[in-house]
Amino acid sequence: IMNLSGNKITSTEGVEHPLLEQLNLNSNLIPLVSGLNPKFLTNLTTLELRGNKLTTTAGIYLPNLKNLYLAGNSLKQVEDLDKLENLMILHLRDNQIDKLDGFTENMKKLQYINLRANNVSDLKELKKMVALPMLRALVLNDNPCLEEDGYRMEVLIVLRKLERLDKDEYTEDERVEAEDLYEQRRQEELMKSEEQEEIADEG
Repeated sequence: IMNLSGNKITSTEGVEHPLLEQLNLNSNLIPLVSGLNPKFLTNLTTLELRGNKLTTTAGIYLPNLKNLYLAGNSLKQVEDLDKLENLMILHLRDNQIDKLDGFTENMKKLQYINLRANNVSDLKELKKMVALPMLRALVLNDNPCLEEDGYRMEVLIVLRKLERLDKDEYTEDERVEAEDLYEQRRQEELMKSEEQEEIADEG
């Protein structure tokens, strides 16, 4: 473990230690992650960068990373994290994220995402998380999207493998209802597209 928190550090350059498993850079002044070479950080599984000045998630190319803590920065989106194939936990609380781009099927072990206190206003953004095969827990508290009607159910309809939302487990009844609504909407979409095809054929 290397703890460099609260040191007014402005750069991540020069950290090299093949046996290092946890790196704590919380409460510094880092605007950008650069120079963390995976060749020299082969065992690094936890990276903490809470409370810095980060405006981008780019530059974190650490394939063995399992836990990434980026709360309390100035991030507006997730980008360039798709090489983190072993990432399991991603903390993005207290940022300025409004779009949920940047999540891909390459992030095949990602199970938990904390997006509390960001700017996500449209639940349609969650469709961009469908690519994550192992996502089981999501925190969206203190985002504008909580005000949408049927918020909890709408999230489950989109992310059907989710087990927990905002710390509360989904019940079996909720799962059944979500599946029914999903199927109902799917059928409605099919009928609508068939009608449009018929109209086009007639035209």
